[in-house]
Parts: sequence; C-alpha cells; structure tokens
Amino acid sequence: MREIVDVVSSGAAGGWLRATVVAVAIVLVTFVASRLATKLIKRILSSDGVPLPSSSILVNIVRAAIWVVGLSTVLSACFGIDVNGLIAALGVGGIALSLGLQDTTRNFIGGLQVTLMKIVQPGDHIVVGSTDGIVQDVSWRQTVVKDYENNVHLIPNAQISSTEVVKVEPRFLVSTVVVLNNDGRDLEQTFRTMEALAKEAVERVAPLERDPWILATQIGEYGVWAKLRFVLKEVDHAREARDAALLAIAPFTRSNASEMRDGRSEGSLPQA
Repeated sequence: MREIVDVVSSGAAGGWLRATVVAVAIVLVTFVASRLATKLIKRILSSDGVPLPSSSILVNIVRAAIWVVGLSTVLSACFGIDVNGLIAALGVGGIALSLGLQDTTRNFIGGLQVTLMKIVQPGDHIVVGSTDGIVQDVSWRQTVVKDYENNVHLIPNAQISSTEVVKVEPRFLVSTVVVLNNDGRDLEQTFRTMEALAKEAVERVAPLERDPWILATQIGEYGVWAKLRFVLKEVDHAREARDAALLAIAPFTRSNASEMRDGRSEGSLPQA
C-alpha cells in the first residue's frame, strides 16, 4: 500500500494535470472495487449457513468504507491534504452536525442493532403497531415492510429497536377477523364447515402450507368474534387468498345463517 501511495505522490508532483488524472484513476478503481465488493457481500449474505441477514445496511457500510479509503487516498496522495488534520479540524463541526442529525444517527445505530442482533431480517413476518407485513429490507435509516395489501411501510429503525415487535411464525400466516351473530347455531360445527369452505376457496388461488382454522376470540351478547387463519407456502397471492376465503364464508356471518342447513353448508363441503 505504501508503494502505491509513493507512486501516486510522485505522479502528483508533476503538476495539477497529472494529479487530476491520477485522482480520476483512483476514483475509477474505487468505483470498480465498490461494485465488486457489493456483489461479493450480497452473494455471501444470501448463501446458506451465513449467520448474518441479507440486509442492505451491511452492504452500504462496506461500500461507504471503500469510498472513504479511496477518497482519502485521493486527498492525501494527489492533492497533499492531511486527512488526519482535516478530520481533527472538522471535529467541532462534526459534533454540531451530529446534534442536528440525531434522528439519522439513532436510526443508523438502531439499524445495526436490528441487523446484528437479528431482531428482524428480510422475510420475517412482523407486527409493529398497526403495521402487519413481511420485512423486505433493513436499510441504514428504516425497515421496509410490505403488508398484504401490497402497501410499503417505512418504519424508522429506532422504532424497531425501542418498541415491541411481534414476530409471527410461520412467516406466511394470513389472519383476518370474522364476526358471527348469536343466533343459536352450533359454533363448533359452524367453524368446521367454514374452515372447509375456506380451504376449498384458498386452494384455487394459492397453495396452502397449513389448512385454515378458526379460533373464537370474544363472545358477547350480540355476536361472536373469531379469527380465521391459514398459512401459505408463498406470500405472493396472500391478498387474493384472503379475499377468496372471506367470500366463501361470508354467508355464515349473516343474521339468517342459522337457517343454512344441509342444502348449502354441508353440500358445499369437499369430499374426504
């Protein structure tokens, strides 16, 4: 490395034109090195058995480090600028700048905590506040989450590392609330019938990892609240699968659902 700096320094001594040419050459080498390192890090992180998640914050840190080294070499070797002195001179300004960028700094540190401690990683199904979806990426400032409506939520990393995060297992669990009227029907049998109809409807849209199941969550004077859940093998058609399940069981949520007897409910069941 010392030999490279000596060669660059001797080239810079020949004049500003030569120094500029050398600086451009170093920048190009830095650019190529950054691209190669980025591809290598992404390939390593995506490999099986690697303990680190494939979050972009790690890639960005490596890329930033390479550029810092490259630009420092340009300033020192080509233009004779003392990088150490420059950093010391900017120390006070850096403190003032850090105070003005407290949120950014907090989110960056939060992103490192989230990534290195594996609080969340791409592919996880999480619930943070009112946001429920699949983690797409953890960047230097925010965690990207896509819900089942294909809406993208950008959650600050500081919020992820400082508030309650619910990890839903398995990842591709789809859950929706169902409300039934209290009209005297056999809830156990009704739930089993609804589960069978939901399974039949969902399988026409997406492959199932686990069949639908219904759990009662609250029973009141005027109705029964329950959750319909099922697990998909992949999340691509989660919204369509949920809609299909809801349409299949919609008749059971009506006030006259207790009148549904052999003709419609049992006749719609798939044969064993």
